[in-house]
Amino acid sequence: MESLKIEYIEIEKLNHYANNSKIHTKEQIEHIANSIQEFGFNDPLGIAGEDNIVLEGNGRVEAAKKLGLKTLPCVRLDHLSKEEQEAYVIAHNATNLETGFDFNVLNKELERLKTFKFQDFGLENQILKLQRIDDEFYKTFLTEETKKLVRNEFLTSGFYDLPIIKKQEIDLSKIKLMNYSNTKYNDNKNKIKTIHFFIHDYRFECVYSNPVLMVEKLKQYYCLLSPDFSLYTDMPLLLQMYNTFKNRWCGAYWQSLGLKVIPTISWSEERSFDFCFDGIENGSIVAISTHGNHKTKEKFLKGYYKMLNVIKPYAIICYGKPFPEMLDNNLIVFPYRHCEGKEVRL
Repeated sequence: MESLKIEYIEIEKLNHYANNSKIHTKEQIEHIANSIQEFGFNDPLGIAGEDNIVLEGNGRVEAAKKLGLKTLPCVRLDHLSKEEQEAYVIAHNATNLETGFDFNVLNKELERLKTFKFQDFGLENQILKLQRIDDEFYKTFLTEETKKLVRNEFLTSGFYDLPIIKKQEIDLSKIKLMNYSNTKYNDNKNKIKTIHFFIHDYRFECVYSNPVLMVEKLKQYYCLLSPDFSLYTDMPLLLQMYNTFKNRWCGAYWQSLGLKVIPTISWSEERSFDFCFDGIENGSIVAISTHGNHKTKEKFLKGYYKMLNVIKPYAIICYGKPFPEMLDNNLIVFPYRHCEGKEVRL
């Protein structure tokens, strides 16, 4: 094994890896900056190519910029193939999450270092709350974690206990759809937009798996459509139910934080009718998408008419070209944009 060759590169010459799946929040960047300031920059970046693409350490780069650092230590990963570099980015991030702590050892160390300000590095919520200070604390912690796990904090409806997305007063004249993939922090230009999720599921799975982190970005927009997790006819019915649950839970969660939400309604074939319209109050404004369904018009319209009968929507936001049979005074059509499309399979 060759010894590492560390070179110092000007921070302006380092470039962010565009396909980095690791999430870095403003709060985390602040904690990284505090760590660098306290302990120094002791972990070289992993870079590759003539453009100095940062494969490992994008969060550290942002923290270093915040601290005004001019050059950073780097090691080159050019010996890896392009495919190996891409795999390395994912593997490096994943291995950091693989294990937890030995709490017996951790508690002893934290007790010995109890005067140290771990909260400056984001450890107060992630580690310190895990200390088993006493039985009562531990019971409380377990209760809180169980509630988060089962996601049962909202009112539900229907046989399958789907969370309810409540009917809200929304100014339909203000609805201007924008793809979730185009959202960003401090998006002053697009604050008037309503965010839709008519794209591939993997692009927005994070709004359910990491809801607290994602809401900081989403809350700046005028309104949100609940996420359109797919209901394919060849998908096991249990997964269709789960995707409907995720749709409703995200909507209920965002509403609990004071955000405006329009429920997105999806269905597959008739067996999905037992649950896919639950969790929506009668007379609500709803959103649907016709994109990709024109080859299965009969199945789509069957679900559409069922939705009209069950929910009796006040207005319907339709993403994509509607069928002639759908034309109605309460239908608000937004054209499908090719760059925003998602795969739909009935």
